[in-house]
Amino acid sequence: MPVSIVNIVLVGTLLAGAIATALMHNWFSAFILVAAGAAGLGAALYARRPDSRDITRLNAIEYRDERDRVLAKEGFAAVGAAALILSIIEVVLATVFNQLVLLACAQVVVLCIVWGIANSIAARRG
Repeated sequence: MPVSIVNIVLVGTLLAGAIATALMHNWFSAFILVAAGAAGLGAALYARRPDSRDITRLNAIEYRDERDRVLAKEGFAAVGAAALILSIIEVVLATVFNQLVLLACAQVVVLCIVWGIANSIAARRG
C-alpha cells in the first residue's frame, strides 16, 4: 500500500466531509477539508520515502518498523493525557459559552501540536 490504513481513513474522512459541505454549498469549508486531506496525503507520501527521518514518519503515522511503533506509543500517550484535560475544559467552556465548533477546532490544533512535540521528544530519546 502506498500509505497506512490510518492515513487512508483520515484522508477519506476529510474528503467525505468536503463532499458533504460542498453539497450544502459551504464552499469555503469544502476547500479547507480538501486542502487538509491533500496535505495529509502529501505528508504520508513524503514520510514513505526510504530516507525519511524518524520524526517525519511518526508525525505522518507512517511507521516503518517496531521501533517506530514504540516511539509512536510514547507520543500518543502524551496526546491522550492532553486530550483528557482539554476535553474537560472544552465541556466546561462549551457549556458556558455555547461555542462548540470553535472549541472543537482549537482542541484538534492543540492536540496536533502536543503530538508533534511528544513525537520529537520520543524520537530524540529513541
